[in-house]
Amino acid sequence: MPLQPKMGLREYGLLFLRRKWMVVFPFFYILLAACVYCVVTPELYRSETTILIIPQSVPQDYVRSTISVNVAQQLATINQQVLSRTTLMKVMEELRLFEKERKNLAPEEVVELMRKRVGIEVAQGKTRDSASDAFTLSFQYEDPKSAMNGAARLASFFIDENLKTREQQAVGTSEFLDSQLKETKEKLEALEGRVKEYKMSFMGELPQQMEANLRMLTGLQDRLRSNEASARALEDRKAYLEAQLSLMEKSISIPVNDNGQALPSYGQNPSLSLEGQLALKRARLAELSSKYTPMYPTVVAARQEVEELEKRVAESRVSASLPPDGKQPGGALSAPASSSPEGTEELRRMKAQLQASTVEIASLKREKQVIEQNIAAVEQKIERSPKREQEMISLIRDYENQKKSYDDLLKKKLEADVSQNLEKRQKGTQFQILDPANLPQESFRPDRRKGMLIGLLLALAVGFGGPVFRESMDLTLHDVRAFKHLFKAPILGTIPAVLGPESHREQALRRAAVIGGLVTFTVALSVFLIAYHAKIRAILNI
Repeated sequence: MPLQPKMGLREYGLLFLRRKWMVVFPFFYILLAACVYCVVTPELYRSETTILIIPQSVPQDYVRSTISVNVAQQLATINQQVLSRTTLMKVMEELRLFEKERKNLAPEEVVELMRKRVGIEVAQGKTRDSASDAFTLSFQYEDPKSAMNGAARLASFFIDENLKTREQQAVGTSEFLDSQLKETKEKLEALEGRVKEYKMSFMGELPQQMEANLRMLTGLQDRLRSNEASARALEDRKAYLEAQLSLMEKSISIPVNDNGQALPSYGQNPSLSLEGQLALKRARLAELSSKYTPMYPTVVAARQEVEELEKRVAESRVSASLPPDGKQPGGALSAPASSSPEGTEELRRMKAQLQASTVEIASLKREKQVIEQNIAAVEQKIERSPKREQEMISLIRDYENQKKSYDDLLKKKLEADVSQNLEKRQKGTQFQILDPANLPQESFRPDRRKGMLIGLLLALAVGFGGPVFRESMDLTLHDVRAFKHLFKAPILGTIPAVLGPESHREQALRRAAVIGGLVTFTVALSVFLIAYHAKIRAILNI
């Protein structure tokens, strides 16, 4: 009949009593299935070990490791190595694990089965050293001691593989940087050769030599001006010496007779002897002036002598007079002063000075040509300096970039060598067993308490929920209250149910089904108890 909106315990009791077999059979069969699962399912014991990741002992500020210390990144590589087919087969042979499976299954299936039994869980910041990382390694097996040995052996593989992997990574990094450093060094040396060859080819035209060229040009121009000034001074002196020499040669010209004796010259002016002396004094003054300053005492005395001779020459020219017949009266003529041996020596000396001046002027002209050629060469270098600067910029830029790359690689190579030495001495990040593999006392799977609790709840839900659902779908009215619930008509009387042959057959089938269910349950329970009585006693500790 349909369920009433407000049913009490009495109504539910009548409902479950009326459908008692629908409650009993599901309840006990589900409990029996839960018991069979808890007893028949193979026991797996789980052993766990915690591995602590210890950071490198040397501070990162002093030695920076070339290997990442992130747990996930390390485990991604080490996990693949440890759980490889070769490693797992080696562990199975050492500890004699999965012997039956290895006889009946293919090696790949056995390896896959063992991989499923291995578990890795990263526990960051959950260890006693909260600043460190750690991970938990677990292994499941039917025998607790084998589970413990398997977990310990896998943990030792993790530690060994971590040391090998870190050392290989450090060595690989160092070798890679070494090869890159050699290539960069070769390129740098090639660029250095190009820069050196360029500097040697265009020495004097380089941008950094611009200031030196300008200073050289200024010095050459100063030398040129000094050369020209010296040449002008020598030209003036040469002209002066030539004039003085011509005057002296005229002053010492004396007529002679047939016997070679000097004849008197009555028509000669007495001032000519003074003019000869004046010419000598002037030549002397010019020579001294070229060597000393105007205030030098010798120069001052020579200048005074020249001035006195100039006055005497002027006076003699005024006072000199000749006879009307053109002859000088009275005795022999006095020979001019310049005709003395001193005058002849002075004449010779002036000729030597004139020749020296000529030679020096020629030397200055040759020097001037050299200076002008040097000036032209320096000016060409200065003109070509901007072009060389542009060419040097390209060479120097490539060289500096390559030098910077070389310096960076050299620094990284030194750091990689130190990091490699750090790993070889095991001063880097290490794996250390924090909690050794434990010997499990209880099975990890199946969880019998949890299984029985779930079975009990499922048995209650199906055992009592099934009859309620079945009752809600049944339209049969079983008593007066059900009739009153559906119909509001008054009840005048009740007629007992009249059972026909079909009803009797239904009751017989129902009774046979109940008996068959009880017999089946009893047989199944008996077989289960007989077959697994030893294991049941061990589980119950009887």
